[in-house]
Amino acid sequence: MPTVLICCDKFKGSASSHAVAAALGRGLESSGCRVVARPLADGGDGTLEVFDDLGYDRRAVVVHGADGERVSAEYALEGASVDGGRTVVIEIARACGLDMVSVDGEVPGRGSARQAGSGGVGDLITAALDEGVGRIILGLGGSATTDAGFGMAGALGVAFRDASGGTVTRVGDMASVAAVDLDGLDPRLAEVEVVIASDVRNPLCGPDGAAAVYGPQKGLAPEDVDEVDSAVRGFAAVVEEALGTSGTAELPGAGAAGGLGFMALGLLGAQMRSGVGLVLEETDFAGALGAADLVITGEGRLDAQTLSGKAPVGVAERARESDVPVVAVCGQNQLDADHASALFAAVYSLADYELDVEKCLRDPLPILQRIGSEIGAGLNR
Repeated sequence: MPTVLICCDKFKGSASSHAVAAALGRGLESSGCRVVARPLADGGDGTLEVFDDLGYDRRAVVVHGADGERVSAEYALEGASVDGGRTVVIEIARACGLDMVSVDGEVPGRGSARQAGSGGVGDLITAALDEGVGRIILGLGGSATTDAGFGMAGALGVAFRDASGGTVTRVGDMASVAAVDLDGLDPRLAEVEVVIASDVRNPLCGPDGAAAVYGPQKGLAPEDVDEVDSAVRGFAAVVEEALGTSGTAELPGAGAAGGLGFMALGLLGAQMRSGVGLVLEETDFAGALGAADLVITGEGRLDAQTLSGKAPVGVAERARESDVPVVAVCGQNQLDADHASALFAAVYSLADYELDVEKCLRDPLPILQRIGSEIGAGLNR
C-alpha cells in the first residue's frame, strides 16, 4: 500500500489547509493509499491553524487595529513545554491586516495606507509576555502597514521624540522622529527568543523596499511611495543610532510586513527564518517524508509569486532532495510548463476538472477528492 504525504497550503478564500488535505485524503484512501497529512503555511494567514493541529491553544485579546480602533485578535499558545518556556505564535495580520481596512477586497484609500499602524502587534506581544512565554514566533504577512514597526515599538514602551522633544505618536508623522527613548521598553523582551517567520526577502527601503513593492497594494498612491520611503529611511536611521546598530534596514526581510521585519530584527533581536521552513520543521515534515512514496503539495493558485519561495516550493525542494516524487494540486495553474516541470512531476488544477471558476472557488472539496482518487489509482496501477 503506497503512502502519500499531503502537505498543502490553504486555498485562500475557499478551503483551509486542513480541509484541502482531508478532501484529497478521502480520495486517496478510496483508491487504496495510506495517507499522512501535515498542515502547511508560510508565516502568513493560516499559520495559527497549523499550530492548532499541534495542540496549541487559542487566546483572544483586545488590541489596537491598523486604524487605531480596538479589535479582538487571537494568538496560539503552546499547551505545555518541558522547560517551562512555552512558545506563542502571532500572525501579525490578525492585528494590523490588510483585510481589516479593506472594504470588499478593494485597495484601501491613501489615508489608511499612510496612517495604518502596527500597534496591535505590540499589544499581542505584551499579552504573550504576560503568559510567561519563552519564545515568540512572529508570522509576518498580510499587513496593512508601512510603518517600519513604529506602532509595535510604541506599544512595547518605546517613545519617539521630535526635534523639540515632543512625543510623536502618529504614523503619518514618522518623518519628524529625531530621537528614540528606549527607557520604557518592556524589560521582559530581553528574556525571550523572538523568531520571524517570513519568506519575504525585501530590504526596508529603496526600489525593492516595503513602500515601493508593497505600498501600492495597501493604498499608497504613486506620488506617496517616494515620500513614505524617505520617511521610513530617516526613521530607521534614527532607530539604528539609538540601538547602536547599523545595516539592519538593508537585511533581507527587513521590509517584510511594511517594515515590521526591520523593527523585530533591530529592537527585538529576532532571528529571521523562512516561514515555510519553520512550519515544516515544527510539524516534523522530514520525519513523515522518510516514509512517503509520494508528496502532494499546492495552494489556491500557482503563479510567478509561488516561485519566490512560497510554501509549495519549500515542500517540493525538500521532497526532491530526498528523491520522493512530488505533485501539485491547485485551483488555477499559471506556471509555464518549464517552471512547473522543474518543481513537480505533475500539476492537477481544479480548473481542468470544472470550467466554472466560481464553482471551483465555492465548492472545491468534491473536486479535490476526485483528484485524490485519480492520483491514488495511478499509484496502485
